[in-house]
Amino acid sequence: MAWRLFMALVLLTGAAPATAAEIREVTVKYEAKRYTMRSETWFDAPRAGVFDILTDYAQFDRISSVYDETRFEPPAEDGTLRVYTRVKGCVLFFCQTMARTELLENEGLDSIRTTQEPGGEDFRYAVATWDLREEDDGTLVVYEIEMEPAFWVPPVIGPYVMKRQLIKGGRDAVARIEKLAQESTADPTTFRERGLAGFDVPQ
Repeated sequence: MAWRLFMALVLLTGAAPATAAEIREVTVKYEAKRYTMRSETWFDAPRAGVFDILTDYAQFDRISSVYDETRFEPPAEDGTLRVYTRVKGCVLFFCQTMARTELLENEGLDSIRTTQEPGGEDFRYAVATWDLREEDDGTLVVYEIEMEPAFWVPPVIGPYVMKRQLIKGGRDAVARIEKLAQESTADPTTFRERGLAGFDVPQ
């Protein structure tokens, strides 16, 4: 989930639909082989709807076609949700396919946290958080990620280029999230049941 949304924001291009969503802040840093990114985005949509879209792995391709595959995996032994994503896209001349399996945790509708499982082939480390706050009849999402790619990244694709691409293409991504969140009628408190559906879970 962490890298899928980060890459969606970087890779999405094209005209964005009409939206009130506002990307207020984007910062990208690179230090000691790790990238850190922080963004603040306001959505003209209820927090429950935004939470629902950000945790709906079965339909994440609605946000972007860069997602080759996204799904829930069998839960961890302690019951923690597990998710798999595979994305493919290009930034400038650099193209990469990335697959990840992550642990997904939350605190009500207030926050979402994903942690890559050990042994990932595409990332040595990746942890991301989403804080969802009700603000001005909408939802403010503060997103932070720290990650260390296991693959080579061309030096030209540094923090400046990533930030520029995030701002340019991110408008389309957040517009799609906002529209879907406005239309959502799901009960977000049942997302765990959605993630466990079809798997044998020990009682």
